[in-house]
Amino acid sequence: MKPQTFAELYQEAERHEDYWVAGAILDFTESLVREMERQGLTRIELARRLGVTPAYVTKVLRGKVNFTLATMVRLARALDGELRVEFKRQSTGPSLRPKRDLAAADKPRRAQPAKAATTEKRLAARKVRLPAGERSVRTAAAKGKRR
Repeated sequence: MKPQTFAELYQEAERHEDYWVAGAILDFTESLVREMERQGLTRIELARRLGVTPAYVTKVLRGKVNFTLATMVRLARALDGELRVEFKRQSTGPSLRPKRDLAAADKPRRAQPAKAATTEKRLAARKVRLPAGERSVRTAAAKGKRR
């Protein structure tokens, strides 16, 4: 039988490994972004520290790379940190995440305010800004202007 409600879809998703992998990737990339912001570090500077291209760092921050432990350690060390991986036993039920009112999710909701953006939009909004010179070049190019 196919899930009919959001709550049923959510419970079905929690049964799949991909759900938990995506959650771990999101947690890791959000912690990278927070640390970059705390240090005032740009993607270009992080790329230089890692010896990779800024495009690769962008892929990392979007969670679009295969995160091996070695990759995660390199990223943590490039930010003067360390990677800690721990196993936690599930205390109740199949979910490691806080329980949500899934029945409420099936009820029609009012439109959310603009600040309630998707995770991807939140990450994009929090990405470290480029240095002023590079930002103006990209801004001009994006607006179709020539320098």
